Amino acid sequence: MVTALTTGAAQAKAADPVAALAAQLKSAHGVHFNSVSQIRPTLGFKSRSYGNLQFGRSRVTASDVISTSSYDGEIPKELTELFGDFSETASQTINVKGATYVSGGMVDYLDLPPGKTWLRVKGKGNQSGLGGTAINVLSPSELRNLLKSTTSKKAGGTVNGVATTLYTGKQRLNLSLPDFPLLWTLNWKLWIGTEDGLIRRITTHDVLQTWDKNGKEQKVILGSDTHLTNWGKKVWIDAPAEKYVAEIGETFSSFKPNVIGAINLGD
Repeated sequence: MVTALTTGAAQAKAADPVAALAAQLKSAHGVHFNSVSQIRPTLGFKSRSYGNLQFGRSRVTASDVISTSSYDGEIPKELTELFGDFSETASQTINVKGATYVSGGMVDYLDLPPGKTWLRVKGKGNQSGLGGTAINVLSPSELRNLLKSTTSKKAGGTVNGVATTLYTGKQRLNLSLPDFPLLWTLNWKLWIGTEDGLIRRITTHDVLQTWDKNGKEQKVILGSDTHLTNWGKKVWIDAPAEKYVAEIGETFSSFKPNVIGAINLGD
């Protein structure tokens, strides 16, 4: 009974997460994140992303993210034949003013013009900016819709020194196309500051299911764990100096055949 009363009190005091997020969306302010993601059945690949997100009046308007990937064991020959040698070099991605700038990582496989170290692609990448996280919890409208799928709410313990309330939920989408069945089940958890309503941690467990012509199920699981810190910090993200930037059209002819399609221009 004591436990029930304590949990109930924590829930009663919980701040409104959507209102708390909206109050943070001020120009030149933002938040820092650190995210780890992996894919199962695993081939040993794991990726980590971290960086700063800059807010505008209603959403994330810019991001500066460092991403690294690692691989445990020997890479299958089929993968190296398709994608070339696997690179564990860190990459940096900047999304700002409607363009994505990428340096390092798979971009190192390209023959950029002399003096150029960044590749620019028009159009933004992942709108949330949160690494491998499949959901955008930094948009008030999208956060509000996500919270509608909450299945449980309870005391979440302390995360980075902050007492939290743990929200758990699930969404299921049918993404099937003619002759290609595909179901996406998203399992998510949000640890939200009980007093200030700010998101401190996000975990997602995405299950993608399809079936072959014989009815055999094929399943891929995407997992991510993201921490948000330094809410309200001053953040101002600029594009790289123009003299170091190459347009994708300048380098398209220099793509090495075995890495075409292997470049991730997201975040």
